[in-house]
Amino acid sequence: MRKDCVLLLALLHFTTPPTAATTSTSTVTPPVSAASTSPREVSPDSSYLTRPADVKVAVGEPAVFYCGVPAASPQVTLSLYGHHGNYSLTCPGGLVEDIPQALYGSCEVREGQLLAMWTFKGTSFHDNSTRVVCQRPNHPDAPAAVLYVYDDGTSYAVLIGCTIGGFFGVLLVFALSYTMLQRSETLQTWFRGSDAEDDLTTIVSDKSES
Repeated sequence: MRKDCVLLLALLHFTTPPTAATTSTSTVTPPVSAASTSPREVSPDSSYLTRPADVKVAVGEPAVFYCGVPAASPQVTLSLYGHHGNYSLTCPGGLVEDIPQALYGSCEVREGQLLAMWTFKGTSFHDNSTRVVCQRPNHPDAPAAVLYVYDDGTSYAVLIGCTIGGFFGVLLVFALSYTMLQRSETLQTWFRGSDAEDDLTTIVSDKSES
């Protein structure tokens, strides 16, 4: 009986599969490449280093539009369409004639850029929706921007102040005129003399009729 148990245990030992070895080999995975998880590099568009951007200012404040291209570019043109008229600023050079005093166009080379700039020295409501377009020669992309002028309440405050000031100014003029009239003997005599002559004329007329 004891020999049968020993033989049975030996048989079970040799017929059991090596699970530990199988488990250890199944968990091996290849290493993950770091390059496969990095984002794809995209070359930036160097056609316009500074693109025109919409500008929003309160009425009366200055406004500036920029357009910048690489300094080695042959030229860039920043055109303006608005209440003042239609003008084109071509840089380098940047000579624009017969423009209003409130508008100024200039060219500048700064930080590796050839910049074209339109500057409003002071905006008005008429300048609202003014549009600028930047264009490089033989380039299909023409970025644009718009000027938005809003009222922050300053104009109404100025209007109210001017109205109140004008009202008190008129009152002050009348008060000064009345004071001068009261203190001026010449004017009083002139007014009194005129009244006396009228009374005398009336008396003479009455006597002649009687």
